[in-house]
Amino acid sequence: MIRAAQAGVGVLLAALLGLQAWVVPNVADGFAQIAPEFEGLRTPGVALVGILLLCVQLALLCVWRLLALAGDGRLFEDRSFRWVDAIIGCVGAAMVLVVVGCGVIGEAGAGSPFILVLCVLAVALGLAIALLLGALREVLRRAVLLQDQVASNA
Repeated sequence: MIRAAQAGVGVLLAALLGLQAWVVPNVADGFAQIAPEFEGLRTPGVALVGILLLCVQLALLCVWRLLALAGDGRLFEDRSFRWVDAIIGCVGAAMVLVVVGCGVIGEAGAGSPFILVLCVLAVALGLAIALLLGALREVLRRAVLLQDQVASNA
């Protein structure tokens, strides 16, 4: 089961890499041709989306590492926390990028109020994910403590 999950993470990473390398720049080029007045947003847009996808890729690599620890029966060790913390950091960085992107779009006058609603929803979703991961980190912490107590009593 863990190997299948790792394979799924690998497929997602490959798909995101393809998006980052080919799809995003092509979509930006197409948008620049349709709306030449926003040509100046092409480079910052591609950069921001590329960095946002990099955050997702880094989070998936952390998930891969957690799956590997679980497969080795070592998930409930202190070093698992750094991977969970890294995922939470990736979510935080992604939320900052969304806010920066909204600022760039707003400053250029390229967005409608709908874009602002999407940005607020994206930040709310990111906050919910970060809080959920924080709760799961606490569950992991308690499991590690419980395992340590059991080991010391044996």
